[in-house]
Amino acid sequence: MAKKFILCLPLVLSGCGAAIVGGVSSVGFSAVEERGISGVASDNALRLALNFELSNELEDFSGIEITIYKGRVLLTGVVATEKIKKDAVRLSKNVSGVKEVIDQLRVRGEDGFSEYARDGWMTTKLKAALYSDEDIIAPNYVITTFDKVIYVFGTAQTKEEMKLVIDHARNIKGVKKVVSFVEVLKPQKK
Repeated sequence: MAKKFILCLPLVLSGCGAAIVGGVSSVGFSAVEERGISGVASDNALRLALNFELSNELEDFSGIEITIYKGRVLLTGVVATEKIKKDAVRLSKNVSGVKEVIDQLRVRGEDGFSEYARDGWMTTKLKAALYSDEDIIAPNYVITTFDKVIYVFGTAQTKEEMKLVIDHARNIKGVKKVVSFVEVLKPQKK
């Protein structure tokens, strides 16, 4: 089991795991995630509904990245006009099951491939740090980086684990800011 995990780790860190091993990867990691298989399935269904709505209503939504965790939707990326940005946020808020929309969209400017690659590198570096830290349950975290800002969604077992995750993110060279949407599990009653 450990060997299979280690062999798949580069795929997961690069974000290609789901594309290459499909549902097996999602189900395998969903089983150990705090939100569970049903939570991951619910977020994936929400992603499909959002993609459907945006593709039907917007002239171009190709620059929009959607990150979803427990019904919270983070919109990042670069769009052509302010109207597309406003419409994307409005449409997202109207999709059934969306609890919150976090708008971090930008209107087209200077961003190019090098910025996109840099952000991807920061995400990969943080994922690697989380998976290598034995005090962190890494599958519980969803990471997105846009314009040198790292967004961290997830569920920490303790406040100490949450602090470790945020510290790893802050220690990545070039990061402007870390935005945490991490929830801490409530202590279990004895």
